[in-house]
Amino acid sequence: MRQPKIVIFGAGLVGGSAALFAAVTIPSAEVVIIDIARERAEGQVLDLAHAAAFWGHDRFYAGDYENARDADIIVITAGVGVKAGQTRLDLARTNADIATEIVDRTVPLAPDAIYIIAANPCDVLAGVVFERLQGARERVISTGTSLDTARLRSLLSERLGVVASAIHAYVLGEHGESALIDWAGATISGMPLDRFLARTGKELGPASRDLMLRSVHGAAQLIKEGKPATHYGIASAIGRICQAIVHNTELVLTVGIVHHEVEGIPEVCLSLPMVLNGGGATLLAYPELLPAERDALQRSARIVKEATDSVLRGS
Repeated sequence: MRQPKIVIFGAGLVGGSAALFAAVTIPSAEVVIIDIARERAEGQVLDLAHAAAFWGHDRFYAGDYENARDADIIVITAGVGVKAGQTRLDLARTNADIATEIVDRTVPLAPDAIYIIAANPCDVLAGVVFERLQGARERVISTGTSLDTARLRSLLSERLGVVASAIHAYVLGEHGESALIDWAGATISGMPLDRFLARTGKELGPASRDLMLRSVHGAAQLIKEGKPATHYGIASAIGRICQAIVHNTELVLTVGIVHHEVEGIPEVCLSLPMVLNGGGATLLAYPELLPAERDALQRSARIVKEATDSVLRGS
């Protein structure tokens, strides 16, 4: 079997952590890190090589564009970060230019690669990359609300006293302030959420649910009050997405692709429950939502669509 090749653009905290998680989840993979500052990529690789000495992976490399040749997966973490007072959408134009250059230079080298977009705003950037590639929808994947969903399940686990793996509740829409929780489809240990609550005597009323959504939205800021940046969570998401693609696992995560249409909004990248396998990401089944949730998803779609169109028009 050919050794899978994962190329990560961006040697910052997210890129370096993603390289580690990708190697841990896919021990056979060759992991290449490319950064505009070559010495930063080399530093990450040296540190990763020392870590790998404990568990046997020895296929980390610092490279340049030529090293992206024949990549199976290209991960884009490169971009400027969110500054105080900014939203992810404020970053769109600068990071879109970076992503576009990466795509233009890697497509001739790795025409069959699947792209994973983790730089923010990831949904807008995925829309820009998809427009640039003009390829299959399932091969341009935004990390989307995969991290938001993990944060939600962590909060619910603590609140309900149930291990997170027994909780199936999803955050949908934009990876940003317009995201929503699909409470209508939430299940705990195989039971609909409301039935679980009734049988266990636990409470999760409207006020608690609103607070949980605000906590999901505010998680990144809370983390940044204690450390410079969030990176382990999104890097774990990248690792799991790569693992699902390489191992063809049919994993379900809330990631984004450019859908034909979401709640009447055409050609927009939003997160819904998606199946991940060797072909990329495809929609599992459109979720059944409450009317208010459908309205929220439409609003989220409109926000991402307007931002994406603005970047594509250069306005």
